[in-house]
Amino acid sequence: MKLSTIGRGLALGACASLVLSACVAGSNAGQSGSSATGDADVTIGLTYIPNVQFAPVYVADAQGLYNDAGVTATVRHHGSDEGLFTALLAGQEDVVIASGDEAVVAASQGLDLVSIGQYYASYPGAVIVPADSPIATLADLKGKTIGIPGEYGSSYYATLAAIKAGGLQTSDVTISSIGYTQQAALAAGQVDAVVGFTNNDAVQMRLSGLDIREIPLDDGSTPLVAASIVTTREWAQAHPQQARAVVSATASAMNAIAENPQVALDATAQWDTTLTDETSLGAANAVLAATVPLWLGDDARSDGVQDLATWSSMVSFLSSIGVLEGDVDPSAIVTNEYADAGAQASSQS
Repeated sequence: MKLSTIGRGLALGACASLVLSACVAGSNAGQSGSSATGDADVTIGLTYIPNVQFAPVYVADAQGLYNDAGVTATVRHHGSDEGLFTALLAGQEDVVIASGDEAVVAASQGLDLVSIGQYYASYPGAVIVPADSPIATLADLKGKTIGIPGEYGSSYYATLAAIKAGGLQTSDVTISSIGYTQQAALAAGQVDAVVGFTNNDAVQMRLSGLDIREIPLDDGSTPLVAASIVTTREWAQAHPQQARAVVSATASAMNAIAENPQVALDATAQWDTTLTDETSLGAANAVLAATVPLWLGDDARSDGVQDLATWSSMVSFLSSIGVLEGDVDPSAIVTNEYADAGAQASSQS
């Protein structure tokens, strides 16, 4: 399986969002604040570049929240050539932070995957245009050229969702595969718009001095789910207490970061050694400020509970655009069984 979109670093300081990884290299892939031995061990997989977008996992580990929830966590960053779900399916990881849309596509290939907890409550995809662009709405993309890394992964699915939300067909636009050069291509006028992520691509562009505007995908109707806590059904069913612990502790860390963002920077610095540099630290601060609302959503509180209706809509949407290789049962790919019991009482898996 090819390296996931959320696990690729972009060239020249621009990146795909975590879902979603950033452009700052960090410390060793196997580093963790905990050592794993015993039945309560959980290995949490992250894409290969340490980044503040993973701060909830770093904070939950560093502050002992996983231990408090009854598990011993090992945090594992993937190798640069490692597939998103490779280690999970090989039993080297127990859970992985992965984009929901990519999990559905992988499940359509017959892989045993299920999302057990929400990581991003809001979808971060957006169409990004120069500030002086005549493109003001998604419908204005008609006749325009949209730059994306390639016709695969989260950016591609977000592009197709944007086209649909604008009342357009793919034949109404030109989709240009430009690799990870969105910033340079937009600045040079090689494309009219790019699709990126509000908490990373847009942040990086503004930090570079590029004057841009974002046209968000309608969060209420976008049939896509971004970063989620994904595992296998086999592991979740065999380790329900560990699954609940990972979801609850990660959500608690998100709430702790919202109350005191400095804890996120402190914990991330143990992984991303570039944060000793003021420029890198400033960029991390900007990414963090844009990411906290994605973790918390409209309720301004994370609880790990997933929107099952959006997952169902996503399966239908991905099927309609022809990227699924087989049928996916929405009730099998996502569950709230392992989310906060009180928060999800009205939402059944």
